Order: sequence, then C-alpha cells, then structure tokens
Amino acid sequence: DWREDGIVYTWYRRPYNRRVPTQRQLELQQQLQPIQGEPPPTPQMLNPKQTQLSELGELILIRCFQSLPINDRFNMEHVSRLFQSASKRSWNIHKHVVVPPASLKKGTYSIDIRYLFRLLMKRCARYCLTLQINSMLKQDRIFRLLHLGYKVECLQLESLDQICGSELEEIGGRLPNLKILIIIKCKFHTNTINGFNLMLEQFKRLIVFAVGRCANFRFAIGNIRRQAPNITMLTIECRSLDVVNQVQDFEHLKVLSLHYSPILDDVITPDLFPVNFSQQLKALELFVVSENFIAMRFRPEFFPQLEHIKFDIIENPTTNYNTILGQLVEFPALRSISLGVYTRKKKLICRAEYLNFCEKIV
Repeated sequence: DWREDGIVYTWYRRPYNRRVPTQRQLELQQQLQPIQGEPPPTPQMLNPKQTQLSELGELILIRCFQSLPINDRFNMEHVSRLFQSASKRSWNIHKHVVVPPASLKKGTYSIDIRYLFRLLMKRCARYCLTLQINSMLKQDRIFRLLHLGYKVECLQLESLDQICGSELEEIGGRLPNLKILIIIKCKFHTNTINGFNLMLEQFKRLIVFAVGRCANFRFAIGNIRRQAPNITMLTIECRSLDVVNQVQDFEHLKVLSLHYSPILDDVITPDLFPVNFSQQLKALELFVVSENFIAMRFRPEFFPQLEHIKFDIIENPTTNYNTILGQLVEFPALRSISLGVYTRKKKLICRAEYLNFCEKIV
C-alpha cells in the first residue's frame, strides 16, 4: 500500500494456530505444579504494563538461555552476576532428567563432574518425575542430594561402579515415595545386604523393581521379598537359578520378567513356578525355554489370570509352532502372545521403552 509520505507498507497476516492442550498434558501440568509459597521454576510471560525497564534485560537473557544446552548455561554463569541470575531462572520443568546429560560425552565436561551433579540436582531434578543417573564414579555422585528431587517417582541407576551400603541407605532415606527402582549394569559390594534392607524398609510405595546385569546382586535378592512386600512388578536379569527360586516368595507379584540362562530340560524341577505362584500372575516374560518346559508348565490351569506372555524358544527345524500356539490360546484371560526364536537381541530392561511400560503399570 502506498502512503502519502512515499513509503511502501506491506501487511502480512500471520497464521494463527490454536494449541489446545490434551488431557494428558493437563494432568502432567497439575502434577508438576510447584509447592505454594515457592517461586515458579519458569518466568511468566512478559506483561508490558508491569514489566520494568530495569528487568527487561534479564528477562530477555532468560528467554535466550532457555534455548541453550545445559553445558552452555553453566558456562554462561561465570561471565557475570547478571548472567548467573538469568541462568538460574531459565530452567524449565522436565519430566525426565538424566544426570549427567546424554548430550555430554564422558570427559568433555567444562566443570567438575561432582559440581555438575550438584547443579543438576538443584536446577533440573527439583520438579522431575523420573531421575536417571548414568556412568558416574563413586567420588562424583552425591546421593545425599537426592532429597532435592522431592517429586521423583522413578529412579534409574545405570553403569554405576561400587555401590556401597551407605549410598543405598541415602536412596531410601531421601526418596521415601519412590514407586519405580531400576538398576542396570551396576556393581554392588558384597557387604551391601544390610544397606539393601534399610533402603527397602523405607520404601512404602515401591511397586516396580528391576535389576539387570548387576554384579553381586544375587546375594541381596533373598531379602527383597521380606522388606518390600508391596512389589507387584519384578524384572530380573541374572545368570543364577537360585534367583528364579527366590522370586517365588513374592506374595503380591502380578508382572514377572526373568532374563537369565535358558530354561532347558535339565533345569525343570517340580517346584519351578508352583501353582500358588503362577495363579496370580497377569504378565510373564521369560528368556529362552525348551519345548518340554512349555508342554509341562504352560497349562491353562496354572495361569488362570495371565493376560500377556512373552518368551523365546531355541531354533529347531522340527518345532511345531501350531502345537505351541494351540496350547497357549486355551488360557482363559490371555490377550497377547509374543513368541520368538532365540537371538542375542537387547532385553526389555535395556530399551528406552521400559520406562514407558513402567509408567503405564503405575
């Protein structure tokens, strides 16, 4: 459009897309609401009538810092006091927090890893629901700061070396409302049984417990059933038949996932999966089983409430899959079957989908 002053003005209509939050997003937003009396973790939208000119620069920095990765935010804190204040106020609410961040490669941290752990717990884990701690040495992790994540319901420990009894006690004392505990590829001291007991005694709401490829863990599993009677979902990956026998003592178990050495003919014993244990299961996942085990143990009268079953069988050209499936479809409550041939694929506990699966159970 031409104006009298000779300047050409062009008007563009911006597209307007209304974003209506879903019910799941509204529920998550309600869960992540901060406690009354505390400042909100993210700044409010700018109001031209209330925003002072002296605060405008810091508010603009806050918006800029929100687009930076975690490592860059920590680097900017050392530039000036204004940058430090803006960086502290720029943290968004995260449902899932990983310590240290997956985007940072090991050995490339710009600050001390112990100091990084402290900052991440103070800035990120305060309002998160899932906290994941990966590949941290014993001298770098500070488990006494776990109480900062007061809303954490799921804790995942992965690739931690030399977990001692005092650290387990810190987990139980700092996160009493924990619902899901996942431990993968960690190494325990042989004298951590007492620490395991004290940790589990403090968990009043723990219902999901998963352990995979943890050294020296088989010495502690015998105490879990006595100290955490409310566990309804158990996932264990251990190459010991004693572990399989010990899981039968869980009274309220509904979901069982076992990954250990294949269940072959010489492993079948009369007390393996007794009737009183199998009748309450609703989901069962095994590693490798033999055809004889299927014929002897996978009976409808043994699993009246079983809804989901998953297992692998050893590859054999003479295997009649119709006979196996015909035996399984007679289960009265069965809803899904996953039958595979033995391969060296990743276990469920090592996949990212395991957290989503646990959240649905909870």
